Amino acid sequence: MPDFILYEGEPIAVPAFRIIAIIDGDIHADRNRKILASIHAKFEALFGERANVSSYNFTGYTGKIRWTNLKIIEDGRSFFENQSTEYGEGLRRYGYALDSFKEPALPFFGVEQRSYFNFLEIAIPEDNNAAMDFANFVTEQLIKAPVISGVMGMGFFLPPYKSSLQFMMGGTTARYRAAIDVTPDMLMDGLRKEGSAYRWKPGERPGICDIGWRTFVGIEFWDRLPDHSELNKTLDVQVEKSGGVLCITAGDRPIWGDLNMGEDIGAYKAVARYLAPIRMPHGALEAFAFGGTGTPEQKDKVEAYLTRFD
Repeated sequence: MPDFILYEGEPIAVPAFRIIAIIDGDIHADRNRKILASIHAKFEALFGERANVSSYNFTGYTGKIRWTNLKIIEDGRSFFENQSTEYGEGLRRYGYALDSFKEPALPFFGVEQRSYFNFLEIAIPEDNNAAMDFANFVTEQLIKAPVISGVMGMGFFLPPYKSSLQFMMGGTTARYRAAIDVTPDMLMDGLRKEGSAYRWKPGERPGICDIGWRTFVGIEFWDRLPDHSELNKTLDVQVEKSGGVLCITAGDRPIWGDLNMGEDIGAYKAVARYLAPIRMPHGALEAFAFGGTGTPEQKDKVEAYLTRFD
């Protein structure tokens, strides 16, 4: 397992198997509600005992991090039965699966409402035997959802309560080429112009959130992609397509792309070449990712991250 990301000698981000999906509409839209509730239920069944810390933000809760109890767990389940969602509402569950990380982190489940869409974020221990079965279950659900963009794979998980340290993310790219180092809030303003806080430059077009072991591409991007029949012929790349989501998987299992270990990222590179026409604009990621400082160092980090499969 890779080392933690450190800040002033203390671990802040942990290696994990990560899932990020940005989904069109409200959490409580009928289709979204059923899909997100099923993913939450599966997470609880597999990891709920360890995810014994909660942070809820909906009626009756203020986002405070607290130990779970039976009422809190039941209120979390009931959240998906609500009839409407306000901006910022959602729930988070954390656990203490890593003895060497003294704060709540893994396993993690989070869902949060934003304007026009909601996002799902999950992080579980990378060596957990249930990880792949869970990933496949989530995939079955997401290809039925109005996904705008999504990604699964190995990466570093920065717990949301440490978001002020996002400027420390993105520094692992030189070694771990396949690692997902971004958080949902770094990505959302580059996915669509509608509701975006990004100042779009002439010629810039929205792009997908990232590329990983498994990448989900919503229907709104399809007209900018070439025919995927050639991609189907690429060794170690599998393509699945529903009525609204294109799902591309690079290899049998996710890898870190560790250069020191000589891990082959050829399948990831093939996927990246195919998806190049819908890559997120550099400017959008510079504005919001890795601290959004606009310094030369931050811009270099964004450039390295976006082009790590080139």
